[in-house]
Amino acid sequence: MEEKKGVSAIVYDDNGELYFLIFHRVKDWEGWEFPKGGMEDGEAPEQAIIREIQEETGLSRFKLVDKLDIIREFTNGTKKHTFDIYLVEASMNIPVTLQKDNPEHDTYLWATADRVREKLTWGEEKEVFEKAIEYLKNKS
Repeated sequence: MEEKKGVSAIVYDDNGELYFLIFHRVKDWEGWEFPKGGMEDGEAPEQAIIREIQEETGLSRFKLVDKLDIIREFTNGTKKHTFDIYLVEASMNIPVTLQKDNPEHDTYLWATADRVREKLTWGEEKEVFEKAIEYLKNKS
């Protein structure tokens, strides 16, 4: 089975209450997800996550907080996708800019943890989110 490596960002703003950035995907399938993407040849995971955040959100000001000690995996056809998960802090006061050419997403939402739990489409992404919430609780 072919393996494709990627990165995923749980982008949050700690504004007295935690808000998380999620996207409504319309390319290949429809549902809610965190920003993510594949790694390019020779690209380090940290380079990939910075590139993906800039490409998918248009944000240029954000902080890589930590790489979580968890991996999101799923199989799609004959490909196994393996994603490193990063916590990224950003301000929800800075507008997000969606990709114009060949868009993957049609809208985005800054939401509380409960709302994110309701919206996320995939079970394994919900599991990763719960671990990220636990990490953030222990960090504060």
